Amino acid sequence: MKILLTGGVGFIGLKVAAKLHSQGHSLVALDSLLEQVHQDIEVEKAQFPGEIVVGDVSDASAWELLEPAGAIIHLAAETGTAQSMYETDRYRRVNVEGTRLAAEYAVKWNASLISLSSRAVYGEGFKNRGTTESDPHRPLSVYGETKSEGERVVADVTGGKIAATIIRPQNVIGPGQALHNPYTGVLAAFLARLREGKNLSVYGDGTATRDFIHVEDVADFIVWVLDHAPAISESPRIFNLGSGERITLDQLAQFSIDAVPGGSASVIEHVDVKRAGDIDHALADMSFAYSLGAPHAQWSARESIADFIQKSWETPGAKSEAWDTALEELTERGLAE
Repeated sequence: MKILLTGGVGFIGLKVAAKLHSQGHSLVALDSLLEQVHQDIEVEKAQFPGEIVVGDVSDASAWELLEPAGAIIHLAAETGTAQSMYETDRYRRVNVEGTRLAAEYAVKWNASLISLSSRAVYGEGFKNRGTTESDPHRPLSVYGETKSEGERVVADVTGGKIAATIIRPQNVIGPGQALHNPYTGVLAAFLARLREGKNLSVYGDGTATRDFIHVEDVADFIVWVLDHAPAISESPRIFNLGSGERITLDQLAQFSIDAVPGGSASVIEHVDVKRAGDIDHALADMSFAYSLGAPHAQWSARESIADFIQKSWETPGAKSEAWDTALEELTERGLAE
């Protein structure tokens, strides 16, 4: 089958593409190839096993360049929670209008649609349980709002017309994630500080919790969804996607220190910082997906973190000062205190 992946040359896209290519599918990527996202554009382009169309997912003229596909996997997005609070127009354009075009073309081509949303639609999670797909949307950031709006767009455009699935991933980690974008991913910040022999700065008291899932587990889940499209009458079907394992930010930092090749003398330092959009708890309740036979995560949090640290150790990335500068910028804008 011919499959279009928006954001196909990205962190998740390349992993999904590799698995689909091994199954014999014909692949096309629509990707803007922005430098903020891509560390080495030529290397990443060479890793995509198919045709690449360079274009903005929110630009209708880019979609006009594409030939019909049997399925669309919509991964392209702007993902910086704090950055979204002042880059509002860009985030709404890409995350809402880009999703609208993906949904409209899926209907036009009579293609199945898989659209990646985010756990950010839930806002603050729960300390004693995971969020379920039926929990209300209470986003705390523009990013979360745009993902929530994108879900409504998918439902409005595709309802009763095609098979559509919405996936809400938790924190996706693994080798290949951006190491030079200081607006996404605490692990990249930890990696930069560890490589410089610095201590790890954990915002708050370290008891906040997250659900980290390895990118390979995410790719396996997306491939499973493609093979188990819902009936049109049940679309869009919504799935949480996480490991179901809760760890604290202190554990995240310690697992990172423990994974340093050759060992590390770095220790954890707590910093009294609260950024706009930050939450205290996040955990996916995976009961619904598992009840339908979805694959369980194969990587534990510790294993996922070690895999990222060790395989990314020699990969060029931003210096730790980039995250310090980003925090200063947020503070100046009144988005951190």
